[in-house]
Amino acid sequence: MWNIFKKLFSGEETKEEKSHFDKYRDDLKAEGLSTYEDLIGQVKPLLKKATKLIVEKPSRPPENSQLKSHFGGQPYFEENEEWPKTKSGKNFDFIFQIFNNTDNGLPDDIQLFQFYYDFDEFPWDSDSEGWLVKTYDKINEDEIKMISRPTELEKSKYCELTFEPIVSLPDWQGLYSICPNANKLSGILNEDSPWENYEKVCKNLIGEQDYQSQIGGYPKWIQGESTPRNPNNSLMDLLIQIDSEENSGIMWGDQGMIYFFYNIETRRIEFMLQCY
Repeated sequence: MWNIFKKLFSGEETKEEKSHFDKYRDDLKAEGLSTYEDLIGQVKPLLKKATKLIVEKPSRPPENSQLKSHFGGQPYFEENEEWPKTKSGKNFDFIFQIFNNTDNGLPDDIQLFQFYYDFDEFPWDSDSEGWLVKTYDKINEDEIKMISRPTELEKSKYCELTFEPIVSLPDWQGLYSICPNANKLSGILNEDSPWENYEKVCKNLIGEQDYQSQIGGYPKWIQGESTPRNPNNSLMDLLIQIDSEENSGIMWGDQGMIYFFYNIETRRIEFMLQCY
């Protein structure tokens, strides 16, 4: 107590604790980073190729719809397969399937990705029951099998998928986990709105980053960065994210998004849902 009293009345000032922005400046000074141009230099190496998924308007399924990428309709099955069921024996609802067309960004070991869901259970993450991903590492058209959609499931809209190559950058919520220096630098350049300079760089490099369905790239978060991690603590790669799609009639909660992450070495897939 006496030491504090002595400083107050002797004219000595107590040393103020540094703000986190001051700590950022110290960290960045050691790296030689301080300008907007430095921020651009930090962001450019983060650019990733991705593929935008365009869900077309509902249409009549063609005869070979099992061999097309689409929402709703008839999924691909092979001999000795059955319509997937939940642990309680309820039939899953088929949501979509995506074939690997060699340039849409699916990993080489996934030739077909299918997603099934139980809307009554409405799972939010990998630990919940009520979701199913099926992957095929090889397609055998000679063994294709037609399995009718279970009658108790509501009729689904058939919407074909088309693909558009895009370039992706992390959103502001996920930036710190991917490039802390870019996050810190954007912060010290504008302490009141630390995200503005980063979003300006993104817009100049790739245009507006909107919520959308896509393969690869970086996730666009609704409720905050939640990328699962690999056993070595590195971030898992985004495999697919699916937005609430008007044409397909599917909404994930309140205008939500679902995400799938992938470890190519272990073939582990993680699932999560976020919404407003």
